[in-house]
Amino acid sequence: MNITPIRIELTQQERTELEMRTRSQTMAHRDVLRARIILLLADGQSLSSITRQVGKTRKIVRKWGGRFVKKRLEGLCDKAGRGRIPLFSPGRRDPSDQARMRAA
Repeated sequence: MNITPIRIELTQQERTELEMRTRSQTMAHRDVLRARIILLLADGQSLSSITRQVGKTRKIVRKWGGRFVKKRLEGLCDKAGRGRIPLFSPGRRDPSDQARMRAA
């Protein structure tokens, strides 16, 4: 078994929080997956083993492991500004915009 270069030591509070996230039925799947990756890294599993268990690439496992090392639990949240920029505001009531959206 190859040992991962990412070394994570969790506090009891962090481990409890991450375990809670992995058992959550209401949390977003991506957040559950990130918590699981960190727990597996903290347990000393290899990158190859983790990638097989979670179904993600080594690059993704390293990304979340590195972010956790730098920012701890806060590092597991998406960065601000991620995602598609909205094309229109749902609160706006301009009928011409609504017509264009239906025609598209």
